[in-house]
Amino acid sequence: MRTVGPTPSRRRGPAPVLIILAVIVAFVFCWVFGRGCSGNQAAKENEKLRTYTSTVNKLIQRSAAIGDQFDKLRNNVKDQTKAEVSRNLTQMVSDLTDISKQLGKVQVPKNAQDINLRLESSFEDRAGGVHKFHVAILDVLDKKNTETASSVMSQGMMDLVLSDELALRFRQELDAKLTAAKMTFEKVADSVFVPKQGDALTAGVNEYISSISGTETGNELHGVAVAQYSASPARVDRTESGVSILPYSKNFTVKVAVENQGNQDEEDIPIVVTLTTSPEGTPQKKTMKIAKLAPKESATVVIEGLKPATGEEKENTIKIKAGPVPNEKVLENNSVEFSFIMRAEGQ
Repeated sequence: MRTVGPTPSRRRGPAPVLIILAVIVAFVFCWVFGRGCSGNQAAKENEKLRTYTSTVNKLIQRSAAIGDQFDKLRNNVKDQTKAEVSRNLTQMVSDLTDISKQLGKVQVPKNAQDINLRLESSFEDRAGGVHKFHVAILDVLDKKNTETASSVMSQGMMDLVLSDELALRFRQELDAKLTAAKMTFEKVADSVFVPKQGDALTAGVNEYISSISGTETGNELHGVAVAQYSASPARVDRTESGVSILPYSKNFTVKVAVENQGNQDEEDIPIVVTLTTSPEGTPQKKTMKIAKLAPKESATVVIEGLKPATGEEKENTIKIKAGPVPNEKVLENNSVEFSFIMRAEGQ
C-alpha cells in the first residue's frame, strides 16, 4: 500500500556556514564587550575592588585625622587640663571604635578579603592603644602609679605602632592589586599614629612621663610656687620706666596665692614678704605659714603691717618667697618681686 498524494518536504536547518559565522560573531562580541564571558567577570571584580577602595579610603582618612589629633595631644598634654585631655581621648576612642564597626559593614570583594583582615586588626589596635594611653596618662597627671602607668602606656603605644605597620602593609598590598587591575588612578590613603617608633619603647615612655611630671618615673615630687600676687591699694599709674604708682593709703596689704605643684602633701609652708625702700630705709619683713596643701591645691594669705615709704623720690620693692619645702629641687618659681612708688598723703 502506498500513500496517495505528494511526499511531505523535510525541514532543513541553517546552512553550516551560517552557524559558523554566528559562533564567530558571538565570540567576537564577548571578547570585545565582555558580556556574559570571563572578561566581564574580571571587569565586575575590578569594579568591586574600585568601590571597596573608595569606601575604605574614607575610613582610613578618618583614622588618619584622629592620628594627627592624638599626636598633637600627646606632645602638648601639659598645655591642657586633665579634664580636657580625658574628654579628647574619650572622643578619639569612641570615633575609632565606630570606624571599626563601619569597616565591618563594608562589602569586601573576593580579591581583597585576605588583606581586609589587616585593616580590621589595624583599626582595632588603634582603639585599644588609645584607650590604654588614656588610662595611663590620667595616672601620670594624678602623680600616682607611675610605674604601672609607664607599663600600660608602653603597651598602648606598641599597639599603635603595630597598627601603623598593619596599615602600611594593607596600603602596599591594595596598591599592588589596583596596579594589577590597571587602576593606578586609585590611591590608598596613608595613616600613622606614632611617627617615631622609639616613643613606644620603655625608655621613650619614661622620658615622656618625666617631661610631664618633672621628675623621674616613680619618684616623689616636692615643690610649691607663688601662683598669684597683688597689692592693695591697686596701681593707678606707671612711671616712664614702668614702675607702678600707688595712691596713698595708711593700710597697705599684699595678697599671695601659693600652689603645691608636687605630688605630695606639704605642711607648714613659710610665706615671707620683705619690703625694702630705696635710696634709704630699713627692711621690713612679715612671715606667715600655710598649715597644709595637698597636691595641686592652692591657698591665699594676706600680709598686713608693712609701711611703704611715700613720695615720688622713694621706690619701694616687695619680695615674696614661698617655701622652699623639704626635698624641693626646682626653686625658680618660689619667689617674685615688684617695685612701686606710693604717692605722698594729699597727692
